[in-house]
Amino acid sequence: MKRVLAMTDDVLKPSPSNRRWVAAFLAATFGTGALKVAGVIDGPFSWVLFLASFLLIIPMARATRRSMAEKGIKSAAMDRYSRRFMVASLAYVALFFAAMWIARTYAPGMAVRVMLAFTAALPVIFMIRAMALLLREEDDEYLRSRFVEQSLIATGVLLTVATLYGFLNAFDVAPRVDAWAAFPVWAVGLGIARLVQGESAC
Repeated sequence: MKRVLAMTDDVLKPSPSNRRWVAAFLAATFGTGALKVAGVIDGPFSWVLFLASFLLIIPMARATRRSMAEKGIKSAAMDRYSRRFMVASLAYVALFFAAMWIARTYAPGMAVRVMLAFTAALPVIFMIRAMALLLREEDDEYLRSRFVEQSLIATGVLLTVATLYGFLNAFDVAPRVDAWAAFPVWAVGLGIARLVQGESAC
C-alpha cells in the first residue's frame, strides 16, 4: 500500500512550469502586500495590483491541466472545476473594479451600494460552489483527499493570519483591513498548500 501511494505521489509531483506559476502568484500577492505596508504604493492602485495578481490563476490552472495530461491523469471533474474557477476569478476582478468605480464616481444611495456589494461578492460564492462541486463530482478518492488537505491548509493559513492581524489591530499596531480580504488570503493559503504539498493535480 505504501509503495502504491509513493508511486502516486511521484506521478502527482508538480511540473517545473506549474511550480513557477504558483510561485509567481504567491510572489505577486505577497509582494503587493509588502509594498502597501511599506508605503511604496497606496490607495486604489495598490488594490488594483493585488487583485490583478489573481489573474495568474489562469495560467496556473492551464499549467496544471497540461501537467496532468502529460502524466496520463484524466479527471473530468477537475477540468470542470478549473473552468468554473477561472471564469469566477475573472468575474471577481472585473466586478470588484466595476463596483468600486461606480461607488467612488457616482456616490450612489444606500440601496445601490448594497446591490454593488452583493454583485462584487457573487463571483466568490461561485468559486466556493466550484470547490463544493469538485468534492461531489470527483470519483478519484486520492485526488479528492489531496484537495481536502489543500483546503484545510488554506483555512489554517487564513485563521492564523486573521487571528494574528486581529490582535495587532486590537493593540493599534496595524491598520484595519476590510473583511472581503479573507477570501484572497485563503486563496494565497491554497497556493502555499500546493507548493508545500507538491500537488499538481488540484
